[in-house]
Amino acid sequence: MAAAGSYDVAILGGGPAGSATALALKRRDSALRVALIEKTDYSARRIGETLPPPAERLLTELGIWDAFRRRSLLESFGTRAAWGSARFHEQEFIYSPCGRGWHLDRRDFDALLVGEAERAGVAVLRKTLYQAEFDTGDFRARFVVDATGRRSAFARARGARHLVFDQLVGVVVFLRTGAADTYTSVEACEHGWWYTATLPKGELAAVLMTDATQLRHVPWRTLAQWFELAASAPYTASRVAEAIPLGEPSLYSASSRRLDAGVGHGWLAVGDAACTVDPLSSQGIMKALRSGITASLAICQHIAGSSQALAAYGARLPKDYEHYLDRRAAYYAMEQRWPDSPFWRSRHELVSSPRRNAHAVHVEDQHQKESDATGACHL
Repeated sequence: MAAAGSYDVAILGGGPAGSATALALKRRDSALRVALIEKTDYSARRIGETLPPPAERLLTELGIWDAFRRRSLLESFGTRAAWGSARFHEQEFIYSPCGRGWHLDRRDFDALLVGEAERAGVAVLRKTLYQAEFDTGDFRARFVVDATGRRSAFARARGARHLVFDQLVGVVVFLRTGAADTYTSVEACEHGWWYTATLPKGELAAVLMTDATQLRHVPWRTLAQWFELAASAPYTASRVAEAIPLGEPSLYSASSRRLDAGVGHGWLAVGDAACTVDPLSSQGIMKALRSGITASLAICQHIAGSSQALAAYGARLPKDYEHYLDRRAAYYAMEQRWPDSPFWRSRHELVSSPRRNAHAVHVEDQHQKESDATGACHL
């Protein structure tokens, strides 16, 4: 740990969940001494490209809507999905009270959030590694927030374990494109489903979502193999056909998982550190922002002397996750075109199995399991 100081709250991780927690804490109690510790400088590319219309309310609640609106934004006016049939169905954001969403450069968005937290009085330590203890040496914190993403580094160091509900991964290629399609698209295929979204600066993200075990049997590592996989999804194939790849395919984990305990003595987890959701939900960033706002209330109540605040926060996490699993199972059940596909068989079992918890597995590091299945390193 490079910086010294004594803080009420130390937040590990400067993604949307960590920054939202910091911003919400300072809005609830400006006198709180809050440190946010981020191991990067936001120069590397980050995954997660679309912000739906309801995000305006959350950004307003965090006090940063005007700062976000002043950015050079690429608006998104709807989503389209070929799901259950080859025909696309469109959902236009015009029917939302906000009227539009946004395509994001996540590096820029995450840097904006942490910059606004810094302006609000949060001590931001960039390019700083986390440490295991916060009550020794020159750096002290009364309370710690684990916002380290899906690895849940701090929580797991304190004995929390992951419950893993699938092995979903994404094979992503970023491309340069001249097209100005404002829609985010999802297209089901035999091996899983494709996600494509326009990005700022004339770029396109295209991702095959499938199971890690599937990639043992499907060539995907080279651009030629990736484009061949895309050919099984006609709309996706046409969208990437004239685009220029900016690099080779990369693999990242997208599995649904949650901690068996999202709170502990002097700490709680937020965002992906607490639980992750299928990208099909399009709720990743929204979930992170909401999680930070909710956590800030529990932390302030705990610091004020409440003996129940952390327990209530921790009890809410598995209940909310059960609702998510129900919605996920219902949506995957809508696609029945490939009954013999291992990917789709596993998704349909989510509906037919009377004991859904049979799909949850305790692991020390599911990233390693997925890496073993694919023979690749994850982002």
